Amino acid sequence: MLTLAFLWTWTKTTVVALLAVVIERATLTSMWAFVPVATITVLIYVVISVGLFREWRSQATGHHHQITSIRRERV
Repeated sequence: MLTLAFLWTWTKTTVVALLAVVIERATLTSMWAFVPVATITVLIYVVISVGLFREWRSQATGHHHQITSIRRERV
């Protein structure tokens, strides 16, 4: 079930990134303007994909990130 959730999230992220690049290409006609903007979009996509993959692997191996309390316990 975790794998399906990961794949669904990754698919949505991929579709949004592709739509962003298509919209950027349609609005930015100059190649000098399009390439830096598309590069930033692709880099953001790669960072999000790596983060999703690392979170998926950590949960698949049994590590769960949990914040129990923000306040410090007084002894």
